Amino acid sequence: MAFVGRERELARLAAGLERAGVRLLGTSVEAIDAAEDRGRFGELLARLDALTRRAQGEGAQTKLEVGDLRVDLLTRKVTRGDRNIVLQPREFKLLEYLMRHADQVVTRTMLLENVWDYHFDPQTNVVDVHISKLRQKIDADFERPLLRTVRNAGYTMTTHD
Repeated sequence: MAFVGRERELARLAAGLERAGVRLLGTSVEAIDAAEDRGRFGELLARLDALTRRAQGEGAQTKLEVGDLRVDLLTRKVTRGDRNIVLQPREFKLLEYLMRHADQVVTRTMLLENVWDYHFDPQTNVVDVHISKLRQKIDADFERPLLRTVRNAGYTMTTHD
């Protein structure tokens, strides 16, 4: 099997889903193996993790924080340090998604599906353009960038080097 060494992660997710009473119809070892062969195993784990949290009824989170970047989801206020940051609606949704997945690699496909609600590849650079605009707003004039590109993989929001 191609996912040797990841059984523990799968077992943790499967146990969480089982405890929450969620069944993944059609999910099989072969499907998981195929996801890894296509390099999308991380995306599969992120989706399973999100399903587990949702099924367990995790309390609604109203504030997100990565380093000195703070987002209040109720007031839609974004601050970095003591500076207010004004974002367009799509930039806000993009930032929220990235912050909810802090310290994880987020692929372009994940962003297209969850921020733009595209379930196909539009063959445009829409993600890159919005990431660039967001980066200018949240990282400009600050010593440490929080939004980073992971070459050939996607993006991550992190305070780690």
